[in-house]
Amino acid sequence: MKLQWIRIVVLAVCWTLFLALMRTCNNNPWGDKAPAENTLFTTFSQKIRNLDPIAANFVHENAVIDNLTEAPLAYHYLKRPYKLIPMLLEEMPTVNYYDADGKLLEGDPDTSEVARAECILHIKPGIFYVSHPCFDASSKALVDSPKSPWDFGPNGQRELIAEDFLVSMNRLCDPRSNCTVFSQLGGFLEGMGECRRRLSEEIESMDRQRMEQGESAASIAASPSLPDYRVQRCECVQVLDRYTVKYVLSRKYPQFLYWLTMHYFTPIPFEAFEFYGREDVASCGLSYANWPVGTGAYKVTKCDLDSQIVLERNPDYHEFYFPTEGEEGDELDDAGRRLPFIDKVVFQWEPESIPSWTKFQQGYYDNSGLPTDMFDKALSMNPTNGELSLSPDMAERGIGMTTMVPPISYYYAFNMKDPIVGDMGERGRALRQALSMVIDTRQYVTIFRNGNGVAAGGILPPGLFGAAEPPTGMNTVINDWNGKSSERKSLAEAKRLLAAAGYPNGISEETGEPLVIHLDHAAAGLPDFKNKFRWLADKFALLGVKMEERGTDLNTSRQRLAEGNWQFLYERGWVADYPDPENFLMLFAGENGQVEYSGPNYANYSSKEYDAIFSKLESMPNCDERLELINQANEVLYRDAPVVWDFHPINMILTHGWLHNYVPPTMAYDNLKYLRLDVSRRVECLKAWNPPCTWPAFALMVLVTIIVLLPHSEERR
Repeated sequence: MKLQWIRIVVLAVCWTLFLALMRTCNNNPWGDKAPAENTLFTTFSQKIRNLDPIAANFVHENAVIDNLTEAPLAYHYLKRPYKLIPMLLEEMPTVNYYDADGKLLEGDPDTSEVARAECILHIKPGIFYVSHPCFDASSKALVDSPKSPWDFGPNGQRELIAEDFLVSMNRLCDPRSNCTVFSQLGGFLEGMGECRRRLSEEIESMDRQRMEQGESAASIAASPSLPDYRVQRCECVQVLDRYTVKYVLSRKYPQFLYWLTMHYFTPIPFEAFEFYGREDVASCGLSYANWPVGTGAYKVTKCDLDSQIVLERNPDYHEFYFPTEGEEGDELDDAGRRLPFIDKVVFQWEPESIPSWTKFQQGYYDNSGLPTDMFDKALSMNPTNGELSLSPDMAERGIGMTTMVPPISYYYAFNMKDPIVGDMGERGRALRQALSMVIDTRQYVTIFRNGNGVAAGGILPPGLFGAAEPPTGMNTVINDWNGKSSERKSLAEAKRLLAAAGYPNGISEETGEPLVIHLDHAAAGLPDFKNKFRWLADKFALLGVKMEERGTDLNTSRQRLAEGNWQFLYERGWVADYPDPENFLMLFAGENGQVEYSGPNYANYSSKEYDAIFSKLESMPNCDERLELINQANEVLYRDAPVVWDFHPINMILTHGWLHNYVPPTMAYDNLKYLRLDVSRRVECLKAWNPPCTWPAFALMVLVTIIVLLPHSEERR
């Protein structure tokens, strides 16, 4: 009998613990209390290299950086077409033009008259950087093993001043900064090349002195020499007073105002470089590249680039308010309210789309893209107009969908330095046109993107000035108009062009050997690449042309691009830096060639005819004359066919009903401060959508109870 009571007591304790455990049992990856906190949960699926505003240029990096640092100007969050507004400035910049004699030119002078342009920025007083230990000379480690800058203290404060823009530009010119837009900026900012040369000499001198004093090369590499960017002369940036800075341009370039929205022009306090250059800080693995110091609405509090990045509200953020006007259908419930609304943002590394999608459906991520594998389950088609919308089940759960064509263009590039595909004569043009003709990108979009894209007729994406719908502006070199849409010309026409190029039926007239085209890529590990390669190879096979794969890793691929050691480049993409056709058409300007100038002209295309047209339209405002020049430039590209026009993606962004004010970013990615969460609604939905499945555990406990309480054979005897 005593043994039986012991069993009963043990079971009672077990049941108590079991029931307590069941109350906390759920599959929430963030913990029980997280849904009720003012925290946004989102993802990044591509590796983030760093958070350095000077060096980063990928969209998924911008999504973090643009919320930590700020540029002088910004885009109005709701206005379309895009409208520029001051961010760090009291007003929009003043631009003055001068001729070769230094005389001020009135009005909007012709480009040929302008020898110099000056853009004057008046900084808004009272804007402070986030409180940081770099601003307190007495700061030191507060814990034994610091993991972040916040493990040092005390924190200090410092106001944004004009000198910080000079620091930023000098660092951009530093040859060690790896700024990918240096050559582009050097095309219109005065003296950037000379500034880089002086900095290189200064760094070499500092390194030499350190080595003469006995330091090793390894020590110098671990703690790079730091020139004083505050005193280094840079012709393109002049500090006029504490709150006034002047940028000097070597020519008329109206698009410079768009550049002033980018994080390349974010001001940087020199104290940050001094702090991260300290031995006690650098030895902890901390650097400005991962822990930038900015004036943005958020600051980094956790930075694990392989797992999770956490941002928290910047308590020192300057006054900035939600817009009071927008476009039809925009949410304006928060009009005039001070930003930001959200306290914390968690960026979680999710390399696989399906797990990320599953967690979004459960409510654990607040927004999501739509994986192509999920189209059939998530979308339904309106039988009346053929438009796609969310499935009834997802709509009933309050999920919203935003569909848009972002300013992105994808293309396959021919290397114009390659002796076979790069010939600029009639035979070379015929070859590229023939190969372009058989790559039916409309079919590609249907097969590999479930129709989620717009077949590209040229480099300009829909929505930009100069981008016309077919048949207007259609690439008539490789397309025909069937009365409803454009379509590739016939296979017979492609074969005729191939024969004119000297390869009848894919056989070289000179050598008698089959024509082989090498597809260069670093995409072997990407989903569907093998299927896409087979599709491309099958298209070339229609002409008797053989396609061979030539894959490498990403670093080797970049090296080959820089050297021009490739032939046919797999699916290159360009995301607009600013909403102007010049930003896309400059991809084919000879002065931007990848091999000669390390520019974004990856095809290494060079045409005097095209360059002459581009130089005219480049700095013009949008007008009928500019439109005509854009059309002429496009016609030259259609004829020369340096690339195969691929597609413009259609982005489908899903958001839960508790996330408000979401506008998909396309130009700038400083959108986090505008977002607002209804956490009470999120808590309710998560409880309803994720009830714990407890009956198997209860059944097991009941079975265990019966077994334990049943008399054992020894007791029955």
